Amino acid sequence: MTTAPTLTAARDRAAAITAAARAWRHGLDAMDRMTPAAAARACYQPGGPSLAELETRIRADRAARTRGHRAAA
Repeated sequence: MTTAPTLTAARDRAAAITAAARAWRHGLDAMDRMTPAAAARACYQPGGPSLAELETRIRADRAARTRGHRAAA
């Protein structure tokens, strides 16, 4: 009995990772098309951070990602 992953299993894992990354990116793009206030409302859950805190975090995340793109250019 072998414990080494098969080529098929490795390809299946790679395909699953690619699909997850695509789904993550699709969600991120959808949130980025919203205003920070709308994105905060979409993320809000009772008992979690306030809408104001979520909006602040969303703005900071977007600014950090924008700075990252500029640095890479």
